[in-house]
Amino acid sequence: MSLLKSLLNLAKKQGDVIKGTKQNDEFVVDGNVSKAKLGAGDDTLTVTGDAWKIKAGHGDDTVIVDGNLWKANLGKGDDVLEVGGSAHKIKAGAGDDTVVVGGDVHKVSLGKGDDNLCVEGDANKVRAGSGDDVVYIGGDLGKASLGKGDDCLDVDGNAQKIKAGSGNDVVTVGGDVGKVSLGKGNDQLYVGGDASKVTALGRGENQIMIEGDLNKAYLSKGDNDLFVGGDVTSKIKGGKDDDLIWVNGDLAKVSTGKGEDQLYVGQKAGKVDMGDGNNLAVINTLESSFKSGSGNDRLDIAVNNGKIDTGSGNDTVYIGFHAKDVDLGKGDDHLILNSFADGSFADGGKGYDVLTIVGDESNYSITSHKGYNYITDLVSNSTLKARNFQEINFVEQSESDYLTEFDLGFVKDLSSLNCGCGKDEITL
Repeated sequence: MSLLKSLLNLAKKQGDVIKGTKQNDEFVVDGNVSKAKLGAGDDTLTVTGDAWKIKAGHGDDTVIVDGNLWKANLGKGDDVLEVGGSAHKIKAGAGDDTVVVGGDVHKVSLGKGDDNLCVEGDANKVRAGSGDDVVYIGGDLGKASLGKGDDCLDVDGNAQKIKAGSGNDVVTVGGDVGKVSLGKGNDQLYVGGDASKVTALGRGENQIMIEGDLNKAYLSKGDNDLFVGGDVTSKIKGGKDDDLIWVNGDLAKVSTGKGEDQLYVGQKAGKVDMGDGNNLAVINTLESSFKSGSGNDRLDIAVNNGKIDTGSGNDTVYIGFHAKDVDLGKGDDHLILNSFADGSFADGGKGYDVLTIVGDESNYSITSHKGYNYITDLVSNSTLKARNFQEINFVEQSESDYLTEFDLGFVKDLSSLNCGCGKDEITL
């Protein structure tokens, strides 16, 4: 037996029994209620103690329970339910309902209508139904299904599973979250901690911010913005349109799909596949591989410890320290190197390709053998093996300004979202 059920046994056995009429009834119970059936009409019920079972019926009803509540069915109408303590099960029914619970709640079903739910404690299961709903959970959340409509869900603590459904939804979680499915629509998601799995289904322009670490994310069709403050430990899969992906920490694996995508990795990147399109990438350290398909790509890597293949198109690649391989593929490409390791390799591919090395030309020697150019840094005694470059130039300084093209305005917007219920309510 649950603790709440045990506490409410006295109300069940010894509480008052209330039966309403078809008129507009008003009841005040100084104590507990075992059972209340209000019937038709716009009714008011006030209980100073606990309540076991309440059925409000048709009409615009107001029910206030100062203590704990086991079960309530509000029925049709624009109803108000206020519970000072905790509640086990609440069914709001059709209509624009307002439900406030001062403690914890096990299960809430809001039904059709534009509903408001405010739970100051924990909530195990919330089903919002159709309509533009606002849900606030002051503690932790087990599961929530928001259904159709432009909904707002605000969780101060952690959440296990959230399904937003169709509509333009706003979801904020102050702590960690397990799984989030955003559904169809232009959705906004903010997570103050870590996230295990984020899925954006259907077509929509979604904005997602994870302050901590992200395990995996699957983005939908549409222009998606994703910010991760920590690491991506598994993978990100983008959609077919223009995605912006920003990762402050390490990124294990990413596939951005088609579209003109932007990628930033603040620390180490493992496997990167940007697909077709005119893509932009800024990466601190590439550890494994980078590849892109057709399109005019721009790439800035501070340290390259992996293999780069930019595919077809007129590509521009900046590398701070080049330790491994780069293949620019088809097209008129430009490779700019600040420095390179001994044994590193560069291939311009087909097209008119230019290799630019940052440094004084007098500090380098170039020898040719069987179609390869061997460029040796006389200071570090490191040699780069290169081929298929129609020009090899030396400059004093060269750096990209690619970072200025990332628009992170959505990050500020997402970090200030909330759904009301004692806060400044946002407009959906």
